[in-house]
Amino acid sequence: MSDETAQSPPTGEPTPAPPPDTATRLALQRTDLAIERTYWAAERTLMGWIRTALAMISFGFTLGKISQALQDVTVKGLLREHTLSVETVAYFLVVLGTAALVAAAVQYAARVHELRKQGLPRQVSIAFVVSVVLSLVGGLVFTALVLHL
Repeated sequence: MSDETAQSPPTGEPTPAPPPDTATRLALQRTDLAIERTYWAAERTLMGWIRTALAMISFGFTLGKISQALQDVTVKGLLREHTLSVETVAYFLVVLGTAALVAAAVQYAARVHELRKQGLPRQVSIAFVVSVVLSLVGGLVFTALVLHL
């Protein structure tokens, strides 16, 4: 006789598993809710990164496009002066914003993958789709700045 399916002696049929007690049922329900709360926290975090990256990309693009009207900036260091072009700052902001957005999307995907292992149902994330599209836009903006389009 196996431990998994206990058979009743008179009929030889397996006995049904007893229904979970109230404490077990509530614990499972609370675990499901905790997984869902963690998912929505990851969504909010990704949306925060989208806002931050979009601000950096758009500000960098704006600086790049009006750089011909602005002069280079001289920064005085401890040992020598450095000339910092407005285009350099623009490129830096666009690259930093795009890289931060890609990193946030990868971090989000890893977190959701772990949550799916714990029982989170599959669902489409609008924030993830937007982050991928804006990452592509960031690449296009950088290309437009470099090629002076």
